[in-house]
Parts: sequence; C-alpha cells; structure tokens
Amino acid sequence: MPKPAPRRARRSPIGLAVLGVLGLVIAAQSRTSPSRAAEGPIRIGLSITETGPYSPPAVFELQGYKLAVARINAAGGLLGRPVELVAYDDQGNPSTAVQLYQKLLTDDRVDLLVSPYQTDLTSAVAPIVNRAKKVMPSLAANTEAFSGRFPYLLQAMTQTARYMVPVIDLAAAKGYKTIALLVQDTQFPQQLAAGVRAEAARRGLRIVFDETFAPTMTDFSALVLKAGASHPDMIVGATYLADSEGIMRAAKSQKIAAKMFAFSIGPVEPEFQKGLGDTAEGVFGTTLYFPTLKTAGNAEFVQSFTAMFGRAPDYHAAVAYASLTVLAAAVSKVGSLDQTKIRDTLLATAAPTVAGDFRLDTTGIQTGYTSYALQWQHGKQELVWPADQQTAAPALPHPAW
Repeated sequence: MPKPAPRRARRSPIGLAVLGVLGLVIAAQSRTSPSRAAEGPIRIGLSITETGPYSPPAVFELQGYKLAVARINAAGGLLGRPVELVAYDDQGNPSTAVQLYQKLLTDDRVDLLVSPYQTDLTSAVAPIVNRAKKVMPSLAANTEAFSGRFPYLLQAMTQTARYMVPVIDLAAAKGYKTIALLVQDTQFPQQLAAGVRAEAARRGLRIVFDETFAPTMTDFSALVLKAGASHPDMIVGATYLADSEGIMRAAKSQKIAAKMFAFSIGPVEPEFQKGLGDTAEGVFGTTLYFPTLKTAGNAEFVQSFTAMFGRAPDYHAAVAYASLTVLAAAVSKVGSLDQTKIRDTLLATAAPTVAGDFRLDTTGIQTGYTSYALQWQHGKQELVWPADQQTAAPALPHPAW
C-alpha cells in the first residue's frame, strides 16, 4: 500500500509539552502554592484485568500506567501534588468493571480516570464515566464509543480497523490472493475482521473462508480443517492470545498448508512463543509499537520499563504510558482538574509520544497512531513491515510442517 504523504502535525503547546512532559510538570509545580500539596495526592483510577485469559496484555497496560506515574512523581508530581494509581482487578468481566468504576467515582472519589483493557469493558463503563463527566483516555480500539456518543471518552490507541493493514499490505506485495478469516465472536475481533475484509477488497485479495467462533472455544481442530480446505494463501485470525495459540496448534497437528499465518493480539505477547515453542516460528502479528522505533522518548522509555519490570515493553505498555503522559501534560496546561477543559485541551492536541503522534478528530477518535507487522523469527520478535521500519526482512512463505 503506498504510504500517504506525511501530514504535518498541529504542534499545539501541549504537543511540545509531551516531549518534555516531566519538565512541564515541574514547572507547573513551581507555580503552585504549598497548600496544594497539603490536599493530598492526585488519584488516578482504573480497573484492569490482572487475572483471567486476557490478563497478559492487560498487565503490560497496567505496567505502562505505573511507569508513567513513577516518572511523573520523580519529576515532582502533578499540580504540586504526588500522583497515586488506584487499580482494581476486573478479571475481564464487564459487569465487574462497571461496579469498580462506580466505586472509583463514588467511594474512592478519584481525580482522573484511565481505561480498562479490552473494548467490551470500555463499552460497559463508558455510560457511567460519561455521566460523571470524567475524561477517560481509552485503550479501546473500536470506534463506536468515540463518535460523539460519549464525549468524555477519548481514543488513545490505533483504530481497530487499521490493525491488520500492514499484514494485508505485505501479503499483497508478495502476490498472495486469498484469505481464510477466523473471527472470535466479541466486539474487538468483529470490528477488526470488518477492517480485514475492507482492506482485502481494496488490495484485490479474496476472502475464501470467513467464520466466527465462540470466545469459549478451546478445540479448533474442526474450524481449522474447514479453513484449510479452502486452500488459502494466508490464514488470518481476529483473535486474542489463547485462541491464536489454539489455532496454530490445530494447524500444525493437521499440517494445514498456508503461505502466511497472521493474528491480532496473540503474537505480540511473549507468552505466545512460550506457549507454542517452535510452532510460533514464522507467525505474523500486528503491533502498534516496537521498542526499536525512533519515536519521541522511546529509547529512554524502553530502558526505564525494562529496569522496572525486567522485560521489554509491548504495545499495550507503550500506549498506556503515552496516554497517561498526554493526560498529565493536558492537566498541567489547564492548571487544574477541570474535566471539560482537560477534554477540550486533549481534543486540540498533536503530541509526539513513544507510540507515535497522538492526534484526535473532533469526536475523540485517534487519527495519529498507526500499526506495524511483526514476525517470530528464531525465537524472537522482529519488526518486518513496513520495510523502512523493519529490524529483519519477512520470512515467507511459511515453512511446511
């Protein structure tokens, strides 16, 4: 896919602030009277999936938030006050997340909010967050919540429909023509699949198999056998971690031949290779970030994250860190916790972050971030597409079992 001409970012004052957000926070503190510190910490609330099947990427997200808080506090706090993260485990359950955000708002009386992991949970808590008129930078990639319905929610990651664009782009560049599409029947995978269909049609690839499966499915043998019978050039999964692993196990056990295997979410996590071993070799995933990117502050972010948590960050950590950094810069620019002013400031923001250029449209949909294709090669992840960002060339076709 031809790359569009670079768009000049609207460098608002907050955009410059995010490049040096910690210095900006210090400046804000110096303008604040000592009595502000006596008010106690600024509390930032969220629920997060620390346990359950969706926990691996969610824990990365939580760690991104924790690092942002640590960096802000190391620079002197926010508005002259220390920052405290108030986090609860929602176990990946939307009704639990609703109860926890209600608790954060009414019992904990948090000053700021950030989002849970996964679209279904964000959609569940959106009404109560919006009624409370609390700004919430949200790591939900689906766009429905950010199209004017919930004006206090702002999208802080790449849109779902754009996730698989680099994979389809790479397949088209290799001359591949057919796709078998396997889709988990939940909100994020469904919208991602719609994006795959649209991008495939645009690039001249044909969907020869298209089937949904229940999120509780654990035996993928029959589904994968049916997909393989269509003899696709590539098998694409709109998936999370567990189901992408299950599909690859079934593909190997049945010796399903495809030139390319690609999945959302799963391959981006270290657990994918740990769970699959050699079966992970050659599998593609999509990511919204990579540690080698030359984005603003990324080298320092990778170093700090690795030192704090003993592993390199994934894209969930990066977008979480970026969203809280941008939120802190907006609060500092406003000079108060006025939620409407913070929201309006974020809507006008064009800010370089570790995840790329943060930029929103007038309804709060993210338009600045992009996505990349990675591949497991020799037991580690390599960024393989687009070519100008790659750490290794893509290894294709997928080897025979």
